[in-house]
Amino acid sequence: MSGATLAGDPEKGDAIVTREHNNLDNIPPKKPGIFRRIYLTFRRTYCPLEDPPLVLPSGPTDEEKYFYIHTNRIPLYILGVLAFLSLSAGMWLFALCSVIFSWFGFFVGLLQIYLLISYFVGVIGKDFDLASHDSLLEEFPVNEKTAPTVDIYLPCCKEPLEILENTYNHISKLEYPKGKLQVHVMDDGNMEEVRLLAERYGFHYSVRDDRPRLKKAGNLRWTFARTSADFFAIFDADFCPRSDFLLELMPEHLADNKTAIVQTPQFFRVREDQTWVEQGAGATQELFYRVVQVNRNKWGASICVGSNAMYRREALEPVGGTAEIGFSEDVHTGFGAVDRGWKVKYIPICLATGVCPDNPRAFFSQQMRWARGSTTLLTNPHFWTSNLSLMQKVCYLCGLMYYSAISLSIFISPIPGILLLWLRPEYFKYYNLAFAIPSIVYGLLLFRFWAKAKYGMNVQHIMVIQSYAYLTAIKDRLLGINLHWVPSGDAKAHKNHKYRNMRILCWTWTFFTLGGMISAVVWRLTHDLPWYHTLPLIILSVYNTYLAHYFLLYCG
Repeated sequence: MSGATLAGDPEKGDAIVTREHNNLDNIPPKKPGIFRRIYLTFRRTYCPLEDPPLVLPSGPTDEEKYFYIHTNRIPLYILGVLAFLSLSAGMWLFALCSVIFSWFGFFVGLLQIYLLISYFVGVIGKDFDLASHDSLLEEFPVNEKTAPTVDIYLPCCKEPLEILENTYNHISKLEYPKGKLQVHVMDDGNMEEVRLLAERYGFHYSVRDDRPRLKKAGNLRWTFARTSADFFAIFDADFCPRSDFLLELMPEHLADNKTAIVQTPQFFRVREDQTWVEQGAGATQELFYRVVQVNRNKWGASICVGSNAMYRREALEPVGGTAEIGFSEDVHTGFGAVDRGWKVKYIPICLATGVCPDNPRAFFSQQMRWARGSTTLLTNPHFWTSNLSLMQKVCYLCGLMYYSAISLSIFISPIPGILLLWLRPEYFKYYNLAFAIPSIVYGLLLFRFWAKAKYGMNVQHIMVIQSYAYLTAIKDRLLGINLHWVPSGDAKAHKNHKYRNMRILCWTWTFFTLGGMISAVVWRLTHDLPWYHTLPLIILSVYNTYLAHYFLLYCG
């Protein structure tokens, strides 16, 4: 008998088994060996051969809409100040314990100035008044008689068609009086598929004749010169608004005719089916949009971030639209409006959901571009002679100091322990790390309880990439190297030497610090230093290497 079949009724729970003795295809494959499994796991984790599946967003839910209303900033800042004081004490003790470490005091001073200003702005800031906003919605209702005309700008450049279709589907559901709304698809990629998609939704499609001048900014200015609505809203290719987006923002404009821009958060939903980059990148944005922007709004110093905002045409007409700069035109547009006497208002109501970069290279490019926008603005002499108030300038200055502090932390963080062990072992004690423990706990645990998004270890991995992206932006600004803007959704456009060079630097610095730590530990242990004094330094060095390992190894 060549085969046997055992039949039964599956509805009664009977098994159905078929055996074919002579069919070699049914023989299960041999289980790979342990080294083969390790290799396959490594390739799957760090060197994926295929692009990750797209995780398309939808507009914020009714619950998510109000996620950022309550900042809960007081406990956040109180514990932050305590962690800051503890870390500062430890760093100053290191800088002052020997004249050969006195140079370290310069960097400690810079870090302290930034944190003092940042905490000062945060502590005396003002929470958003939702009741006042709701009263404006009642006082200035948007209907057929009161509604001004609105243009929707949808710039795109070779983003995946699935993302564009998802966005256009949400745009088509925007609630606004009929005949008062016009949607413009501005395609710098000149793709026939995008034209057909725009026509299917009844949107106006255009391809400018001066591509690629000024990249996205050039696209926005070109369209601005050919449209005429009283207001316009901008959505990046991946952002999906709620249907009530315009109805929530227009009353803010109608209530104050000196408001140039009403900005809302760039909200990112963190999900299990996203890549580690998407999860970490989405969670890192919450602090800025939930706390920092709200605090700055007290002095009219919230920054414009481009997408998810509504602009008053009258405020930008004298300068031909958004800022004429090839990158981070949003920050410069908001600054220019305030400089000319207009207002930028921020409301922390989540009205649109976006997509974060799904791979380290794209995330690096995005963060480098954002940092370059702030550094370019604040290193421009016009900023310091502008009409901004002192507090507005201080708030903008915080941005530059933030990027500088994060960049310097790459080199500052691992240095004290290694140098102390090499040069002043008599001061090297296991309890030295106690000064840093509050800061470590603050970053790892407190934010997990505070954040609305899932705040996991992927955030820590992402922050390493951020640090090197900011370092690149500052270095390029100091050296006068131009930045070429590329859309975040075009994965092929992110292949540049800057990302490669920063990975090389990260490898070099990691080897240098690990090598310095290991050699110092071995040397001092052979010269009668108790082993337990070195244990905290070893643990901290291993932990820092773990945080950087995705940036070091990931080559997908």
